[in-house]
Amino acid sequence: MANSSHVTISGYPSHVLNSLALAGICVSLLVAFYYQLILGEIPCPLCMLQRIGLMLVGFGFFLNVRFGASAIHYAMIILSAIVGAGASLRQILLHITPGDPGFGSAVFGYHMYTWGFIAFMATIIFAAIMLVVDRNRLSGQSLHGATWLASLLGSLLLILGIANLASNILVCGFAVCSGDPQGYIFFR
Repeated sequence: MANSSHVTISGYPSHVLNSLALAGICVSLLVAFYYQLILGEIPCPLCMLQRIGLMLVGFGFFLNVRFGASAIHYAMIILSAIVGAGASLRQILLHITPGDPGFGSAVFGYHMYTWGFIAFMATIIFAAIMLVVDRNRLSGQSLHGATWLASLLGSLLLILGIANLASNILVCGFAVCSGDPQGYIFFR
């Protein structure tokens, strides 16, 4: 007879939804690196803050995928998304005046920071809905059995986090960036 105190994570629909959300975060960070490394768009300080917000949101989703849904994980996701949305909104407000070309190139008519704001707000709504969906499973059950997908996405998120740290050091050094960076300080 199976022990009722252990439940397999992968059987929950929320596991799939949290995995998809984590994959979406990783894709968003990969797209940001594409724009930075292939198209040569150096991230501004607010862009870097938004990336940090994305990584923290992704970490919250990873915790849900790896260890099971938790109100604390969802709170981390929501708070991280609020910080990211704040950085995105600040950047939107900096470029809202008529005639301002914005920072960086536009994707489907919106700049990356506008897409970031939309994504952060959607994440807040998603996490709030998931808190309701998972309300009966947030009772502290011992969950185990994370999938290979959780390990893969967690590893990818870790690699992207390290790459972002390296990128920030190459752009700003070990100091606060002053204004919009024009290139990598170590390669001028």
